[in-house]
Formats: sequence, C-alpha cells, structure tokens
Amino acid sequence: EEVVESEETEETVEEAIDYTIQYPITITDQAGREVTIESEPQKIVSGYYISSSMLIALGIEDKLVGIEAKADKRPIYKLSAEELIDLPSVGSAKEFDLEGCIALEPDLVILPKKLKDAAETISELGIPVLLVNPEDETLLEEMVTLIGTAIGKTEEAAKLLNAMHGRCDRLLKKYFDF
Repeated sequence: EEVVESEETEETVEEAIDYTIQYPITITDQAGREVTIESEPQKIVSGYYISSSMLIALGIEDKLVGIEAKADKRPIYKLSAEELIDLPSVGSAKEFDLEGCIALEPDLVILPKKLKDAAETISELGIPVLLVNPEDETLLEEMVTLIGTAIGKTEEAAKLLNAMHGRCDRLLKKYFDF
C-alpha cells in the first residue's frame, strides 16, 4: 500500500485541528508553576516587553491594561500599537510596582521568570500569573504557545510560530544555501 502525501492533505489536517480553549484551564508556566485561568482574560497586565510584543502579534493589545516601564522607549509600540504607550506602567523587573499592578484588577498577569516572588504575592490574591522565560528560540516558542493557550488564541499562536519558522527557513536558504 502506497501512501501519497500532498499539499491538499496537509491543509485538510490543519483545518481539522480544534483550537478551542475550554475554561477553566490549568497550564504550567515557564517556571514550572501550575496556573489556573478561570475564564478568557479580558484585562491583562504584561510586565515584560517580550510578552507584550507577543500579545501585540496575537492581536489582543486592546485587552492590555498595564505594561512594563519604558514602553515609550521601545520602537515596537510606536510602530505597531502606539496607544499602549499611554497605559499605566507596572515598572520593570528591577523595580516592579506590585501595588500598581494589583490596582489594575487584571484577569491575567504575565511577568518575567525573575519576578517569581511578585508572582506568588499576586497569585495569593486570586489573580493568575504566568511567568515566562523566553531566553532562547525554544523557550520563545514555548512562551508563544503558553500565552496563546492562556488567552484563548491558540490558532493565532500556531500561525505566528509557522510564520517565524518560515522566515527562519527563508533566511537560511538565502544566506547559507540550505
């Protein structure tokens, strides 16, 4: 029996994937913590520019209610989501504003892994916190999937990862003759 693969078969398989997220969900963040999210987040605080960039790429910048310090200095915001510059700042990894973050009453907080203590405090108040650690390509891809799952945008996360892989493949072919 011969198996023939075609582009049509690939597309059919991709269309059959169910990207629906059923809340509540429990996911493991990049610090190994289990985090339960009761419903699709509507108010998100991102205390890390890399996670903020991913949220923009996933198309949910309208759900951000707080953002890391120095957002006005980062070109990504001026180029793709200038309105985020005016959001309340929750500080930085060095000087995180715990009270300011909590005052925004978020449904989800995304912080760098180094803010584990702040994450524990916020979690104790019943606010889910994802710790992320996108320090290399594999961890960055994990973060995209993690955030996509948490916010109910798994299909968009998969498309983003496919686009990232496609761009890498094109660069390799162009510059390294792969």
